[in-house]
Amino acid sequence: MSLFREANRAAYAGGAASAGIDVAEPRKGLDLVVLGRDRNILLSRGRLTPEEAAYIALSMRPTVVCIDSPSGWSTSGRSRSAERLLARVGIQSYRTGADPGDHPFYRWMRVGFEVFARLSTAYPLYRGGPVAGTAAEIFPHASACLLAGALRPRAVSKHRFRRTILEQAGVREDQLETGDRVDAALGALTGLIALDGAHSAVGDPSEGVILLPVARVPDQPLPRGRATLR
Repeated sequence: MSLFREANRAAYAGGAASAGIDVAEPRKGLDLVVLGRDRNILLSRGRLTPEEAAYIALSMRPTVVCIDSPSGWSTSGRSRSAERLLARVGIQSYRTGADPGDHPFYRWMRVGFEVFARLSTAYPLYRGGPVAGTAAEIFPHASACLLAGALRPRAVSKHRFRRTILEQAGVREDQLETGDRVDAALGALTGLIALDGAHSAVGDPSEGVILLPVARVPDQPLPRGRATLR
């Protein structure tokens, strides 16, 4: 079955609530995971072009689309407000500064911008408040740590940590073939939690906010987790 026929078939079956898209540079491709309200995986695909990822999302008509990419360049210095606010609780991220021009490192971000643009007519950029009907910027590392209530234990791999968070949330992580699919699923899970209203957002809407799967960001830095995860 072709990629597009499968997406259309899944859309006809209905039930898509949240889509997560993991962004990468063009040669690697994008990963997409769609979750239903019951947190079952409705679709999981990889090595997509931005056009294919947007087409699938639009075909399946989820209530929210969550994208693992900055949604714009900084207007406030060497990093964005959202990134600085997360750093205060110990969650580190790439700094998104002002537009650096055609720098090879930032090409994956431009891919993310393209996905946001392709979805913008149906899913305008999320800037705060209710998430339904928007495309929201998410950060899998932040989502996983905030859901765990702690930073990843040093003895636990990044992907094992994130898979455990999904498993504890009722998502069949064993059906996700790669770490990039795991990140896409964390995005979709963040969207589902936000649809239930248990979310917050950090950042300046003028340069991009990051959607988080907790109602309130801690006031203090997150503790380092203990190495008890499987």
